[in-house]
Amino acid sequence: MEREQIAQLALNMENRNDLLALLNRIKQDDAVELGMQFNPFTLKQVRYYCNPNHAFHRYRQFKIKKKSGGFRLITAPRNKTYKMLLQYVNIILKALYSPSDYAMGFTEGRSVVTNAEKHLGQNYVLNLDLKDFFPSIDQARIWKRLQLAPFNFPVEVANVIAGLCCMKFKDQEDEQPRYVLPQGAPTSPIITNIICDKLDRRLAGLAKRFGLRYTRYADDITFSSMHNVYQPNGEFWTELRRIIADQRFTINEDKTRLQKRGSCQEVTGVMVSEKLNVPQEYVRDIRNVLYIWERYGFNAAYSRFFPKYKAEKGHVKKGTPDLVNVLDGKLMYLRMVKGENDSVYLRLYSKFKILAAQTRDILTANNGGINYIETTPILEFEQKNKTEVVIKWTEEKQIGDELKPSRRFAYFMLDGKRVNASVHKAITKDEEPQKELLAISSCRDQNDEPFWLIHKKNKITVHPPEPVNIELLNNELDALLNV
Repeated sequence: MEREQIAQLALNMENRNDLLALLNRIKQDDAVELGMQFNPFTLKQVRYYCNPNHAFHRYRQFKIKKKSGGFRLITAPRNKTYKMLLQYVNIILKALYSPSDYAMGFTEGRSVVTNAEKHLGQNYVLNLDLKDFFPSIDQARIWKRLQLAPFNFPVEVANVIAGLCCMKFKDQEDEQPRYVLPQGAPTSPIITNIICDKLDRRLAGLAKRFGLRYTRYADDITFSSMHNVYQPNGEFWTELRRIIADQRFTINEDKTRLQKRGSCQEVTGVMVSEKLNVPQEYVRDIRNVLYIWERYGFNAAYSRFFPKYKAEKGHVKKGTPDLVNVLDGKLMYLRMVKGENDSVYLRLYSKFKILAAQTRDILTANNGGINYIETTPILEFEQKNKTEVVIKWTEEKQIGDELKPSRRFAYFMLDGKRVNASVHKAITKDEEPQKELLAISSCRDQNDEPFWLIHKKNKITVHPPEPVNIELLNNELDALLNV
């Protein structure tokens, strides 16, 4: 369905049955478009999942490392049905709501780059962060907001949507559990912008009064100007604190900083002093990995890349990160910030494409068309990922006059999801239980599609990285910085 049609049907909803009908219409359209079987949501499912007290089957939690230090708690839907419900609720909300001109995050056509552009070339840039942003937004507040324009939902519909989108939460400081917005649900980003509409209007009015520029990217608020109105006890700060407190948010004092011209002025990770740019360290990291890759080979580059990547992320989703994909993503971001004709981007991207093509050709030629990204003994893989690799056989089946033979397959759980793996034909049935003889590899096929393969340890030779002269390497990398 088109956005306008969804919006019209949403505005005519009177109860949860109407909401269920609309969710199923959107889901059915998706099923037809994807050529899949349509299995409608049921009223029983909606009733169950809109109760935040049903915590176990709704959400799972994990931590990711913050750039500023510490960890951020992410709460993501635990199962497919609940996640799909939230995705279709998100479509309904997006059909009715357009974020304010000051909201740069979670908005189509806007990004950290468009956010940074608003503050380019200013003498003063003030950054501040809202503390515990998502848990600060409670279910009652969402319920009330959904009954106002542009939604105007009846109480029953607002009840269901608010219940679906919130979770039961209890902090150490809370005497009783609260029902709040989780960070990690498909509906949470747009709801933060919906709730912050009034905050944006009032802070934009404050900015206009003092002759400032204002934007908000999620919980990251930025003001900038050519003149200084940011005295700690001045009129601007007094009014700013009053507005934010009145909107039931709290400033994170540890992340508040005033950046003056001449220093490294940064807005949502983008440098804004004279022109949009990335931090020098960002370019240096890409250049270092490409240099090691070219001089010492792919394995040496990967051994240098992986510990830093894991330290920065604090976790690694779905197993081993792909160095080629990560570098490609970093270069795409560099192009987005600096522009596709930037000389630094063009030089690094050209080098990357040559090395990626050469490495793929070498690896696939040596391994029958398979690119082995990383190989780990199965016992070590199971211990590291707290999982169990299971090898099984399907049953023989008689289909007409033909007997369909049994087929071997494998699977394991990773990040709460079942992951399938192929099993090398050289492994015999007697060797299947002897995991000390087996290894598992993260691979890419001839079409560059990822898959997992279980094989004998000695079947694949993974060469250790060539030794690197660290002193020589550091001298060479330092010299590169002056180029």
